[in-house]
Amino acid sequence: MSDPGYVTLPSLNDAPAQRVTILEAIRIGQKYHAENSHELALRIYNLVLDSEPNQDEALFYCGMALQTLGQSAQGIENMKRAMQLNPGKSQYAYNLGLVQEVVGDMPAVVECYRKVIALERGGQWHCTLAKQLTDAGQLDEAIEFAREALTLLAPHERGIAHNELANALTLKGVLPEAIANFQTAISMNVDNAMINSNYLFALNYGQQPNVGHIFQEHKKFGDKFESFVPRIYVNPQHAQQRAIANADTSRRLRIGYVSPDFNSHAVGKFIEPILAAHDKSQFEIFCYYNKSRVDDATKRMQAMSAHWRMTADMPDGDVARMIQDDTIDILVDLSGHTGLNRLLVFAHKPAPVQATWIGYPNTTGLSTMDYRITDAFADPVGATELLHTEKLVRLPECFSCFMPPSNAPNVDALPAVARGTITFGSFNNFAKITPEVMRVWIAILTRVPGSRLVLKNWCLDNDRMKVFMLEAFAKQGATDGQVEMWNPNTSIIDHLNCYNSIDIGLDPFPYNGTTTTCDALWMGVPVITLEGHTHVSRVGVSQMSNLGLQELIARNLDNYVDIAVQLANNLPRLAALRGGLRERMRISPLIDAPRFIKNLEAAYKQLWNAYLSTQKP
Repeated sequence: MSDPGYVTLPSLNDAPAQRVTILEAIRIGQKYHAENSHELALRIYNLVLDSEPNQDEALFYCGMALQTLGQSAQGIENMKRAMQLNPGKSQYAYNLGLVQEVVGDMPAVVECYRKVIALERGGQWHCTLAKQLTDAGQLDEAIEFAREALTLLAPHERGIAHNELANALTLKGVLPEAIANFQTAISMNVDNAMINSNYLFALNYGQQPNVGHIFQEHKKFGDKFESFVPRIYVNPQHAQQRAIANADTSRRLRIGYVSPDFNSHAVGKFIEPILAAHDKSQFEIFCYYNKSRVDDATKRMQAMSAHWRMTADMPDGDVARMIQDDTIDILVDLSGHTGLNRLLVFAHKPAPVQATWIGYPNTTGLSTMDYRITDAFADPVGATELLHTEKLVRLPECFSCFMPPSNAPNVDALPAVARGTITFGSFNNFAKITPEVMRVWIAILTRVPGSRLVLKNWCLDNDRMKVFMLEAFAKQGATDGQVEMWNPNTSIIDHLNCYNSIDIGLDPFPYNGTTTTCDALWMGVPVITLEGHTHVSRVGVSQMSNLGLQELIARNLDNYVDIAVQLANNLPRLAALRGGLRERMRISPLIDAPRFIKNLEAAYKQLWNAYLSTQKP
């Protein structure tokens, strides 16, 4: 760093103008930045850079201020220049990694954390890199760094490393080892709700799940963390406001949605059409966004919401108080036990009616979660009530509404006609492709001579992962050339266009696809699904039933194979399905948002009226 000079700061925030050293100026800028006075901080950093253009600290923190103010590209450029000027400062690489994560550039995030480890070896950094590698789909490397973290950390610090190792193993499909590591992590971090959630999420991937055990584990979560979290009892002022509001039957219901997926995430495809279709004359919409990332989808959803709250950096208790201050009537969780969930906010019970919906195919385990929104196909009446702490609310048609990409490519002719053989495909993550799924899919290939199976997902830009999966299929009887692994695409258009090379989609079991199935159907690819006993294994039943394609629903494993073989041997039927699927989707409840929202809003009114009935003397 150059010898400190001086800079004259103008009068800021009623402070008099003053001449200070450059280092003092930078510290003052950091103070303003910490107080969220980002414009003032930026002015100070720019004054320093006017005096010393290559002052690396000023460059770096100027970049952070620019990024916070929405000028991400220029901010990242400044931060990179600072790193070039002072390449030995690990803090620069770490903070740039955080910024790259906000903008969604996962390869750049991984590169930043590699630099941190090169400069500052340590178990915590290895855990951080393992997490980022998992998020980027580099599962083998993630496993290696998590294992190395276990050797670097003291015994009492290893819980988080076991958690990161388990997350990567889950996505790779090595479930028994993943579960064991989650259990070890929980024993070391008893009060860590997110590790507990990760463990519960992984249980859904089991090849032959013990649904009673899975329910009890979810209930343990609720019992444990509700005992840690004080419920928010309405103070007299809130009670008066609530009483006045409840008495006004003409007012709009206040609906609060809580999610980290108000962005281009797969779940966002099911949230955005709802926000767009809500009747704003009857419902006032609040969104509590638990993520810093802002993309085009985020901006669209924000424009659709009357009230937008950024809650990523807020403690659960503060978010709960914000929701209470907003006097939300019905608070809706869109995450369940998926990443960055805010279930502990719901444990505080900040709203009189609380429901979980869309983001998770199972119970939350919370007694404070009043309802779970589903349908009678995914949760048949009388079949799954005892596996939920929530009361099930069944919408009359389907439980979700999908928004297909507006710029999706056209559906091409049946590829089997030009190729001469059938191509089966599944673009789901490998945690869902269990050994039993592999055996069934290979049985299909064996009965359809010359056919192939194409697998594709975000983990497959890694040759080691391809080899691992091909070897796993070979152990289940696959022969050379039967199974192909395709690289992931960088654009949604290229990804969807891959379906123009697929004739028949195969839904994994017992954990069905959701977004992947909708994408396939929109691209004209019929998907064969296996009927299970609980929601996680009946999403396909809901989707096919709402499309009027019950013939694609298998009752057992043999039936699953037979349906696939019969469809593969009937090219006229397959071509007719392909040519009509997009229109069939278009007019179905699966993507008819105005039709779907009437059912959802009717359910909200029913839940609210049920609550009001309990408040009468």
